Amino acid sequence: MSLVRFYYPRYSVNRNLVNEMLNSFSTSDYHENYLRNCKCKPATNVFETETDFRIELLLPGFAKEDVQINVHKNLLTVKVDKPEEQEKEENYKYEHREFGVFNFEKQFQLPNTVKVDSIGAKFENGVLHLLLPKKEEALEKAPVDIKIS
Repeated sequence: MSLVRFYYPRYSVNRNLVNEMLNSFSTSDYHENYLRNCKCKPATNVFETETDFRIELLLPGFAKEDVQINVHKNLLTVKVDKPEEQEKEENYKYEHREFGVFNFEKQFQLPNTVKVDSIGAKFENGVLHLLLPKKEEALEKAPVDIKIS
């Protein structure tokens, strides 16, 4: 009697994926190229209250002078177009890199209820705060009692 070994393709696929993942820690070419070529978007929070919308964008490493904000046809655009800085020490090369300062452009479609002329922005501690007030007619009014005559 002889033993027959069965081939399970899913086990070899999993083994290959794990091996690739572990080997990628020792080389940074893939990660470096991914970060350089990706369209990295900042983390964003959007809130709505009765009177306004609020947007927060996480922008560590940027100054407020780097950020451009504009509205055109109810499309709010937040953009950073900053020239890439060279590495400070040419003797060093990243072994592993997970973050950096990258150019981006992020757009938000605004509802018709936003008062575009009154949009405000504040940049504080690496967080861009946008305040988008609602138009007066969009605000919810208190119920009105009607008397029967």
